[in-house]
Amino acid sequence: MVYAGGSTFWSCGYKYTSPNYMGVVSQSTNGGSTWTRHTLYSGTGYGYIRAIAVDPSDSDKVYALGYDNSAYKIHTSTDAGASWTVSTAAGYTGTPYDLLVDPSNPSHLAAATSGGLYHSTNGGTNWSKVTSSFSTSYSLYQSDFLGGLVICSTTGIWVWNNWAGTPTHYGEDPGTPAVQCVIETPESYLVAGTLGAAAWRSYCGTSVSESSSSPVENPRAVTISPNPVSNQFAALTFTLPSGGYTRVSVYDVTGRIVSDLSSGEMATGAHQLSLTTDNIQPGVYFAVVRTGEAVLSGRFVVAE
Repeated sequence: MVYAGGSTFWSCGYKYTSPNYMGVVSQSTNGGSTWTRHTLYSGTGYGYIRAIAVDPSDSDKVYALGYDNSAYKIHTSTDAGASWTVSTAAGYTGTPYDLLVDPSNPSHLAAATSGGLYHSTNGGTNWSKVTSSFSTSYSLYQSDFLGGLVICSTTGIWVWNNWAGTPTHYGEDPGTPAVQCVIETPESYLVAGTLGAAAWRSYCGTSVSESSSSPVENPRAVTISPNPVSNQFAALTFTLPSGGYTRVSVYDVTGRIVSDLSSGEMATGAHQLSLTTDNIQPGVYFAVVRTGEAVLSGRFVVAE
């Protein structure tokens, strides 16, 4: 099921009418109290709709990906389900588990499937497989925090920066690396649910750690200026709640340390450090300040 804004939700699946399976999607405009069903495939044999997505820039535009007994098809509505067009999803294969629209380009779609991650640049008419080191992807999540598409897969979590290039592995593998779903919290944590019936929490891309019942303290901010960093230098400012041994490091989205800026004793109060980016590749990074009592963080982008 996907949320389309306001009180509108969409779900997808099939309806069995012996001896056939009909691919359907359903819409509720009152928070789930009532639903309107749209039959997208009603032929003989087997049909289903396994994934549905709403354009975040236009809630009337809906995509549904499924199978109609002969080929994988993409169904598109531009009027909130009043009418639909259908075309063969050329180049696509594998059971679809999730579908997402690129928020920066509504003609771009990503599909999590039993065959990996697939990408379309023309509204689902043509697809290509995105090369990476996982065979199955279960769900997709667009993360402003990480600057790209989060992919939950059989080998953990991957991040596809700006929907381009090759996805990168995120953090460390949980104990059971088959990740089913991810949510993002206001405190800059990602929480992952695995097929091993566990929940794991990751902070700032630095690692994946097992969650506990203790409350999570809201992280204090590290400010990076300018951000994005368009030249070779930036300033990091932060305030320590208490003095002591402090380490300041820069991490990429995979959890790898790319720079250690400082380590040693620091006093309580405001601090500013210089960051040089001439040896750092363009992308999303995190400045993390660790003390004995606190973890402070800030996200920044190194521009092309």
